[in-house]
Amino acid sequence: MERSERLGLDPFESIEPSLGSVDLSVVNVEMAISDRGTPHDKTYVFRAPPSAARRIAAGGVRVANLANNHAMDYGGDALSDTIDLLEGAGVATIGAGRNIDEAYRYRILTTRGGVSVAFVGASLIVPSNFAAGSSTPGVASAHPPDLARVLDTVRAAVAATDAVVVIVHWGIERDPCPDDAQRLLAQKLLDAGADAVIGHHPHVLQPVVYTGEKLVAFSLGNFIWEPRQHMSGETGVLQVDFEGDRVVGWAFHPHLLDGDGVPVPADSGPRVERIRDIIDEGDCVPHRPPTTTTTSLPPPTATAGS
Repeated sequence: MERSERLGLDPFESIEPSLGSVDLSVVNVEMAISDRGTPHDKTYVFRAPPSAARRIAAGGVRVANLANNHAMDYGGDALSDTIDLLEGAGVATIGAGRNIDEAYRYRILTTRGGVSVAFVGASLIVPSNFAAGSSTPGVASAHPPDLARVLDTVRAAVAATDAVVVIVHWGIERDPCPDDAQRLLAQKLLDAGADAVIGHHPHVLQPVVYTGEKLVAFSLGNFIWEPRQHMSGETGVLQVDFEGDRVVGWAFHPHLLDGDGVPVPADSGPRVERIRDIIDEGDCVPHRPPTTTTTSLPPPTATAGS
């Protein structure tokens, strides 16, 4: 959100349905929100100004996942600022913290109908020195042996709440098909009691799988980003409907990133047809690029509307 804040844009303005119109909404915040810190020694680092936290809250977001490969881009102080700014604006943070206990905790929110929902965040994409330690800041890693703690957190949340949603950073960038590691971790999380598992990191959409009671969304793509004209600019809002602790339905509302990298609703055209193929039908193979990469997507060298 560095770009949208610099341009004075409200990237949540056109989203349908609006994130504030539902009981609970969650996003992956893949950046530091701070004016402190020094950049980590990695190819791409992301940081937005403090005003981004207020913008996220005003957009209707109730939960922010920080378990990803950019939360620590500007170090522990910037991560601490990110947490404080979001929490101060009324947004619960998951998946990262000032120490390992804070990073792996679940957060409970309650719907208007009185259903308690726990949110858990974890990441399979963990750069060097990004994992939280006993007394050091970082993200919740889902790699062994830390995976055991993630699963224990899910089980504890199941015992304490009506429903559990796990947010996971995983997968291969630019690949619209989930890999074996995603499928294996998803099954372990469901077996531990999660009702919905929502993923991101590939920068493109991946299928949603619904069993009739539980749901896995492998990747929701880029939501607020730089302008993108192809698959990495195809995104949307995933709506998951619960009755008590059971997922009873879902819908995906397609959006496309505009010339400012802001999501706008879309209801027709070949790009929406591709979204439906991948999300609704699980038909991801025909849309795979010739090759994939595990490096982070760079900002474009030139953007429309800039």
